[in-house]
Amino acid sequence: MLMNYDESIRACQHIDGWKFVTSFSVGGFEWLGFSKKISNKMIIISSQKTTILDCDNGKIENCMIDYDEEELIAICDKLPDEQILIAGEYGGNLPDTTNKGERVLIQKTKEYITTITFIPGQSDEIKVYENYGAYICGFSYDGKYFVIANDGGIIVIKRCC
Repeated sequence: MLMNYDESIRACQHIDGWKFVTSFSVGGFEWLGFSKKISNKMIIISSQKTTILDCDNGKIENCMIDYDEEELIAICDKLPDEQILIAGEYGGNLPDTTNKGERVLIQKTKEYITTITFIPGQSDEIKVYENYGAYICGFSYDGKYFVIANDGGIIVIKRCC
């Protein structure tokens, strides 16, 4: 059975050891990427604007981002000393495992239904998404944050323990 955006949010709110940070819509979503140097920072590139998210508190700021869709890298004025790897519907990827044993399983059917299952180490698996076309999902490089982006918006959770 397909899940709507609110059901995905509720599923993410019930993952043991993780805490819901924020969800918001993004018109014209194109790319996102986590900083490797400041792991709680995530950039978001849309056809309308470019922003940076603090994944600890959900605060979003406008910023300037230059990016290359072929090389899948971006440079943000708020993180000037770093080339950030970007991922979105048309390319790139995010880590699908953490050093603590959590992982995410992405399955796609012939009917273009995507199911995303969050597997938190030794705990039970939790289906966090089942619908048409999630754009991208995965963990930050240090494994402390997790994001799902689809046409409904972006959901971010963080490890709380």
